[in-house]
Amino acid sequence: MTSPIYDRIGRGYATTRRPDPRIARRILDALGGASRVLNVGAGAGSYEPEEARVVAVEPSGEMIAQRDSAAPVVRATAEALPFAGRSFDAAMAV
Repeated sequence: MTSPIYDRIGRGYATTRRPDPRIARRILDALGGASRVLNVGAGAGSYEPEEARVVAVEPSGEMIAQRDSAAPVVRATAEALPFAGRSFDAAMAV
């Protein structure tokens, strides 16, 4: 499993893209205090809420290598999530 596009264009992503606090606030509001969050297409993890237990799903090795988040990462795609139903309270995809 790989993501050739993000493996190619994702180099330097975490150092050139900065999270926007306005977007972060909207994401937190939308998650509504969920304690278990699935981040699909997680990339560098820029918008993962610190208050929740997050599991990140990301197919690109390049993006996974740039993660600064403590969240565990599962290398998978949105089309084939390796989790049982009801494993999470909420999901995000930014």
